[in-house]
Amino acid sequence: MSMLTQGTQLYGLINGQVREIECITNFNPGANPADQIEDTCLSETKSRTYKKGLSTPGQASVTINADPRNESHYLMWQLGEDASDELIQWAVGWSDGVDISPTFEPANSIGSINVSAGGSGYTSAPTVALTGGGGTGATATAVVDSGAVIGVTITNPGTGYTSTPTVTFTGGAGSGAAAVAVRNTEPEMVLPSTRTWYTFQGYVADFPFDFQGNAVVTTAASLQRSGAGVWVRKAVTP
Repeated sequence: MSMLTQGTQLYGLINGQVREIECITNFNPGANPADQIEDTCLSETKSRTYKKGLSTPGQASVTINADPRNESHYLMWQLGEDASDELIQWAVGWSDGVDISPTFEPANSIGSINVSAGGSGYTSAPTVALTGGGGTGATATAVVDSGAVIGVTITNPGTGYTSTPTVTFTGGAGSGAAAVAVRNTEPEMVLPSTRTWYTFQGYVADFPFDFQGNAVVTTAASLQRSGAGVWVRKAVTP
């Protein structure tokens, strides 16, 4: 089994928007090797011994045929020149879901609702209400199986929540279901489960140009990573 590279796309959560960096020609996520911490005893006479330490994120690289008419390329150059140290969330979409883009949830919205008790006797999905928390607009629907609430799907994350709202269930002929909402304190990129992703945080460290004869202008942009990357596999269809 293998995965084609054709169809790979790069997205960034930039200035409150999910933006695709168009027409990348190469991507390398860079290394994240663990440091080695020596714990060799003085009595050892042949070889040192080590424990696994913290990982040190390296740089990811993105190769682009630089086009000044392309807004996403110009945006990358601006990010490289920007003195801000704000980290950007990046996500590489694999070829098993071409053009399936991440979505965006703003800060102080509802990121998820976790069921703490499924209840019993539900013959249909109960109505979900979110009250309090200082915000407005959040809506969700319940998922019922075998008479119990097994999940809650957010249909609108809402805005302006300064604290966590209360979740209540009404109707559906059952009782006892309970859930807890989780508030986004920072803007968040949401990765659809219908595609494989590799996501990490980092800033654009450099955006150099390469001019050569009988060739297009290219750039090998460097993204300095911060923290670990996460490989998110596409959901398996039953």
